[in-house]
Amino acid sequence: TLRNGAVLILAAGLVSVAGAMALGIGGSDQERIVFVALATAFTLGLASVELAVFHYQAQLAFLRAGLTAVARNSVLLVVAALATAGLIDSGSVVGLYFAIGTNLVALVVALPIALQTRHSKAPAEGRFGFGRESASLTLYSLVSSGWAYLDIFLVAALLNSAAVAAYGAALRYIAIVTGPMPSLVSVLRIRTTQHDMIDSAHAQIELMSRWFRQTIVPAVVLLVVAGVAATWLIPIVNGGRYHESVAIFQVLLVAACAQFVTLPNSGLLIAQERYTTLAWTNALVVGLNIPLAAAAAPLIGVVGVAAVGSAIGVFQVSLVSYLAARPPELQDGDPEHAVAG
Repeated sequence: TLRNGAVLILAAGLVSVAGAMALGIGGSDQERIVFVALATAFTLGLASVELAVFHYQAQLAFLRAGLTAVARNSVLLVVAALATAGLIDSGSVVGLYFAIGTNLVALVVALPIALQTRHSKAPAEGRFGFGRESASLTLYSLVSSGWAYLDIFLVAALLNSAAVAAYGAALRYIAIVTGPMPSLVSVLRIRTTQHDMIDSAHAQIELMSRWFRQTIVPAVVLLVVAGVAATWLIPIVNGGRYHESVAIFQVLLVAACAQFVTLPNSGLLIAQERYTTLAWTNALVVGLNIPLAAAAAPLIGVVGVAAVGSAIGVFQVSLVSYLAARPPELQDGDPEHAVAG
């Protein structure tokens, strides 16, 4: 999977360069190549780490999965902190450090797994063991991993170092707010793959509904409290610098709230084996995010890029929730396990 994913990422990078040149997007050809190369390297490293996390979760080694996620996030936060402190001046250098950091983590955590499993028998699916199911899962993993930090690359490419620093500072505070989410996702994925959940569309929808009802009030309260506190707390922590990071943080909070109240829903699509749906859904939001952010950047600046990313994030979880609430018939001929659209 790691090898096939790397091939897909590199192919996507080549297509992106060709498309940018053909459409005249960005600056010079050299700038386009540098930007796509950095984005490709970053996505390769981040996706490799995510695959390692998924591997440990599948083996029920949740401590290792958690530590791997912590290592990945720590590297990203260090780079963001360097940019916030003004120690990294160039947007391309920020991207380079992100790419180097994620790939170093990937070498430590993902490469040993790939070496240990290199002699494992591949599933007989499609040519070279890489069929539609594997392609969809790989695309979903790669796109979702890269999309998580896509906006900071867009800010680096479209704006200046001050904008990157402000966005990096906001991401640091968002990471604190959303810190528990990866652990919750791991627990919920176990729940969504249990037999009583897989075999019952009613149980799946009830899980979605119950989670939403139980989390919507705490999530909104946290959203309001954190948003208000940010107006005076973040300037103190930033030492009076990066004033735009307050608005960026508040905008990103909306997407974080939407993600939290819909946390089990992507896992339910996996339980329904709708891998292609997951893949095209995430590819769609990335395809929307890039041109909309490019249009917003010169008009509204870094806050506009954040607003686009947040709005796309809300759209993505809403779309996933809509699709997960309409599962196909799980048992042919048994209307009890089917949900009408």
